[in-house]
Amino acid sequence: MGIQTKEISAWLSANGQAVTNASKNSMIEAINANSLQMYDGVFIMYHRLSDGFPLAVRVSDWPALQASGQIADGVLLVEGGKHVVIAPTEASAGLPWSSKPTKIEDSNGNDASKGDGVQISGVTTTGDRLIAFADFTGKANTAAIINASTTTNITNTADYAPGFCNKYARANANNRGLLAGSWWLPSLAELALIWANFDKVNYALSKITGATQLQKTWYWSSTQGSADRAWYLTLSAGGMNTNYKFGQFRVRPVSAFL
Repeated sequence: MGIQTKEISAWLSANGQAVTNASKNSMIEAINANSLQMYDGVFIMYHRLSDGFPLAVRVSDWPALQASGQIADGVLLVEGGKHVVIAPTEASAGLPWSSKPTKIEDSNGNDASKGDGVQISGVTTTGDRLIAFADFTGKANTAAIINASTTTNITNTADYAPGFCNKYARANANNRGLLAGSWWLPSLAELALIWANFDKVNYALSKITGATQLQKTWYWSSTQGSADRAWYLTLSAGGMNTNYKFGQFRVRPVSAFL
């Protein structure tokens, strides 16, 4: 694919800076402005203030809309016939997946399960990495996890990954947007889609006021491994595995173009 280019010096001159005194940020912006094709498939979604209609625009078009009072729902990522909307913010600290199993210490002093975990029905559940990696059913997974919440195995409050996502909301001044109940804990495949486009997504997030960057660390998915475990993915190197559900990992809600 060919990429149209022009001299960076011309861009900087048009924006009031000479090459000799251009800042690092200006140079980065110059390169990004000339490489928009690199961001194909990444958009910023919002619900229009005038009528609440959902729209998605290229990242370069967002600053002007934001300045006019529009509020971003999130970053819309479209790839391979799939799409996901990534929330602008995430939980401020790691959260457990559910309140069970109970954490105990084994004979070697390591974290272990008491064996009282709950395998939730209606959730993609597998110990096979390839099957987990193909799971795009985050919305259905999260609904099943929330509906299965009990007083002994809590999942539906903001203190737990599925509950935090379910309660997450983005609204404009007219209370239109992706409101609570519209978000879910991404499945492992949905999380992998984010990992594969990490830099693109973070660039788009950098244009949304108040947004926080994705971190190169562990994030929970809604894909279940067993009664005791659920799948996570590391956004640094794409590593994926299961961990005890009491583990505290990062949580980033996702939604759809609704």
